[in-house]
Amino acid sequence: MAEPAKKTEDTPEESTSPPAKKSKRSMVTIGVFGGVMIAEGLTIFLVMKFLGSEPDPTVGMMQTLETTTAPFEESKEIEVAHVRVQNANGSRTILYSVTIIARVDRENEAMLKEFLANRQATVNDAISRIIRSAEEKNLAEPGLETLKRQVQFELSRLIGDDKIIQQILIPEFTPLPTGF
Repeated sequence: MAEPAKKTEDTPEESTSPPAKKSKRSMVTIGVFGGVMIAEGLTIFLVMKFLGSEPDPTVGMMQTLETTTAPFEESKEIEVAHVRVQNANGSRTILYSVTIIARVDRENEAMLKEFLANRQATVNDAISRIIRSAEEKNLAEPGLETLKRQVQFELSRLIGDDKIIQQILIPEFTPLPTGF
């Protein structure tokens, strides 16, 4: 009878030793796997550091650098519109106060002034529509390149000649948050 009690004591020792081997084996596997991943990451870093090139700082620049000041006699700046428009395409509704100026040749100045006198409401509506439908990221650009390009395209389409307007300038673009 003493022997059966001895077997019951051996049974718990045998049952605890296989999980200990199993956990040791899994710890070794995790350690090897982690070491391989660290070595791989370090290798990729070093290869890119020594063989890669420096990033080009001009990548992503959308606006080309051009002189905005032509000789005084060559061009004229004409105020096209001054509008206050809401834009609700972002996280909040924002009211924008915008002034649009067009730079044109002196020869085209009279023609543009006559066009604006006859079609001021159409021009204001087109510019308001562009700002209302613009995405928040386009309205947050430092140089407002997308907005300038869209306004120039729309004005050229309304006038019927894309060579009259040399450049669009936006000297005032003030966002006024609404709905506090």
